[in-house]
Amino acid sequence: MPMRKFKHTVTPDDTAATVGSGDLEVLATPRLATWCENAAFQVCRQSIDSDHTTVGTKIVIEHVKGSAVGTDITILCAEPINDGRRLVCHVSAKDADGEEIAFGEVHRAVVDPDRFMAKCQRIL
Repeated sequence: MPMRKFKHTVTPDDTAATVGSGDLEVLATPRLATWCENAAFQVCRQSIDSDHTTVGTKIVIEHVKGSAVGTDITILCAEPINDGRRLVCHVSAKDADGEEIAFGEVHRAVVDPDRFMAKCQRIL
């Protein structure tokens, strides 16, 4: 299955100490999850009608290796699998040495933006 690549470099703003998910100057898991979700959003965008969008519904990421500031990270995202209710993208993250630092999946629902926002407004 072809994988799209998205590149990032860990900056001080991406660390657990800055994000608030820890106290070390290493890539924060929430930032990694955001990078994975953004990759899935970009990949899914190409699989849906132009009058629809996708919204995140579930992220399962196992972060298995730390990454210091300055580390180059590549997020790999597979084409989505349509399970009938949502699009599921398998993702992984690798450092510049090719070592896997994380893997998992991102689930996204296809929605009509106007209907979705109208439902959100009623909640307020």
